[in-house]
Amino acid sequence: MYIIVHCKHEGCCIGKVYEEETTGIKVPPITINPPKVFVFHTRPEAMQFFTDYINDVDVLDHRCKNDKDEIVHIDHCTCGIIQLDEEDQQPILFYNAKNQIFLLEQGPQVFVPPHELKMNTNNLNLINFLVTKTKTLDDEQKKRYIELGKRCQKHM
Repeated sequence: MYIIVHCKHEGCCIGKVYEEETTGIKVPPITINPPKVFVFHTRPEAMQFFTDYINDVDVLDHRCKNDKDEIVHIDHCTCGIIQLDEEDQQPILFYNAKNQIFLLEQGPQVFVPPHELKMNTNNLNLINFLVTKTKTLDDEQKKRYIELGKRCQKHM
C-alpha cells in the first residue's frame, strides 16, 4: 500500500499580529490546514497520481521562462523542488512555498520520511529562518553564512 500526503501551508506564515485591546497582548492568527491523504494499492498507480498531482500544484515562476518557452531556473525562483528516490529515480517529495507532498510506502515508519530528507528539510527551514529573521546582517553573521555555504558546497 502506498500513501501520498499533501500538507498545505496557506496562511501559516502571515506576519500579521492582532493586539487585544483590553490586555495589549499580541496574538498571531493561526491557520490549521489538515493534510490530504491519498491511498493506492500499487506503486505505479501512486507514482502516476503523484506526478500528475505535483504538476497540478506546482506554479512555474514567470522569470524562469525564456523567449523560446524553455524553462531555465534562476536563483531564488518560486518553482517547486522535487526530490527523487535513490533507487529508481522516481519523485518521492515535492515542495514549494505553499505545499509539501510526500509519497510514502507502508511500513512501521509510514509517516516518517527518510532521515536524509528530514535533515535536508530541517536545514532548509533553519536557513530560511535565519535569513528572514534579520533585515540586515552584521559582519559576524555574514561570516557564518559564508561558512555555511562552504559546508553545503563541500557536501554536494
